[in-house]
Amino acid sequence: MVSWAVTALVVEPEEVAAIAAAIARSALVAFDLEFLAQERLVPALCLVQVAWTPREHEGLDAAAPAGGAPEVALVDPLAVDVRPIVDAIAAHPCAVAHGARQDLQLLATRFGASVRGIADTQVMAAFAGLGDQVGLDALAGELAGATIGKELQWTDWAQRPLAPAQLAYAAADVRHLPEIYGRLVARLGARVAWARAESAGVAAEAEAAARVTPETAWRQLGAVRGLEPAAFAAAVALAAWRQRTAIELDRPLGQVLSDRALIELARRRPGTVEAVRKAAGLSPVARQRAPAIAAAIAEPPPAGAPLPAWRPPTPRAQRWSDALVSIAQLVAERIGVAPRLLATRADAEELARAVDERGLAAAEALPALATWRRGVLGELWLGWLTGALALIADLAAPSGLGLIPRDRSGPPDPA
Repeated sequence: MVSWAVTALVVEPEEVAAIAAAIARSALVAFDLEFLAQERLVPALCLVQVAWTPREHEGLDAAAPAGGAPEVALVDPLAVDVRPIVDAIAAHPCAVAHGARQDLQLLATRFGASVRGIADTQVMAAFAGLGDQVGLDALAGELAGATIGKELQWTDWAQRPLAPAQLAYAAADVRHLPEIYGRLVARLGARVAWARAESAGVAAEAEAAARVTPETAWRQLGAVRGLEPAAFAAAVALAAWRQRTAIELDRPLGQVLSDRALIELARRRPGTVEAVRKAAGLSPVARQRAPAIAAAIAEPPPAGAPLPAWRPPTPRAQRWSDALVSIAQLVAERIGVAPRLLATRADAEELARAVDERGLAAAEALPALATWRRGVLGELWLGWLTGALALIADLAAPSGLGLIPRDRSGPPDPA
């Protein structure tokens, strides 16, 4: 077997091809990226780290992979085309990374890569009860007895040559991932399927973010919910202007116009350039381009423009969503995972609104009923909504709540 020294960067196409072939034959590939995101809309890719295990170690469900340490390579995308390695990672059925959202978005943006076999160890750790959004250093210490210092986290990865300490740090970010993955698989048991499904969801969201266009940029604004129609139309126009400007300047969206300032402009809709410039919280770029912002606000929405889809829930839907959130928290407490992994308040509100407006059948396609969550949470939500289950106070429970079969022989409702 060829070994790649992590004291030097891979810079030759022949080596890249050999690594891609080794990854394709492996049972598992772990990866990490180092990049520079400051002052850029799309971060500059500076380093690709990969680790892989031989095919005979298929499964990795033991406490640690057999056969010793995995192969590790550090590849320099500033010197060689790394697409063969990226393609091998994207095609692999088990591609392991930690806190992978930004890396996945960068791969999708730069290479059009879709990593469908992603297993995010941060997500897995949350399902294993090891903490919500736990860092790699803490996880490596807990599961592999390793220390991964973060003192070089903000180093300049574009500099060449990279110092030995930088290379060692970069290698450590992938060296322990196969063992961490194996130990998490052993802990999770059947929950591995949940974690892999959630990891795939992270990948899908990252890829969607990479495909944002000026016309769809408003979908990235969580604060558009509740805007009245004129403000919503202004927010759509401002989001499109911001996206085009960010692409033109290759600057992060927040440096062009922050979400908060964008929503405030959409609400107030200042009618003159001077009024735009006086708005609070504008970046230098936005103040300089105030005429374009004023024009975007004043421009009537084109035919077929999106309409605000959100409206306040009815009082009963709001009461239902409050109870559904409580049930989700109760279930999360029982199984030892973060509540957000089961359902967010927005998920509860969406399901309550759907049932309120269109009946139970309308909720069947929602995540709580259409994914692995149905058997964990969704059936309990349906049981409560249909009256089969009752949410009660439970003084012995940490949450103070309990969920029990409903006694329909109890006293009548008050007149």
